[in-house]
Amino acid sequence: MSDIRFNHLVFDRGIESITHAHPETGTAMPERGDAPPTDMGARAQLDDLLWESSMDDWLDAALRPRLESRDVLLPGRFHATLVAVRHWLRQAAQQSPADSAKARQLNRAGRLLDDECSLRELAQMYRSTLYQG
Repeated sequence: MSDIRFNHLVFDRGIESITHAHPETGTAMPERGDAPPTDMGARAQLDDLLWESSMDDWLDAALRPRLESRDVLLPGRFHATLVAVRHWLRQAAQQSPADSAKARQLNRAGRLLDDECSLRELAQMYRSTLYQG
């Protein structure tokens, strides 16, 4: 049989030598929780074929925040960022004059983040209770 080569593929080998040719060059999966979330969820192929743009799609694209790094959406990093923003809001509210509208807005945003953090902690407590049985 002649040696047929196509770029780096050689067609004179059996399926076992092709599938087990390079076992040492396997790709490693990222550690659990360290992989950033995907940009979009999985869509069915039929949806991709029959999809037509609508006003809802346009509004969704316009209102979706643009992130420089999707790593901030990981649970641990999101919590750390939430705590850092909450701390920054408290400092900014203390530095602004007490009777200004800016201080009131910063204090309100800080209270909202406090509520969000307490709800997240409560949900985590319930989740861990459910895991324990």
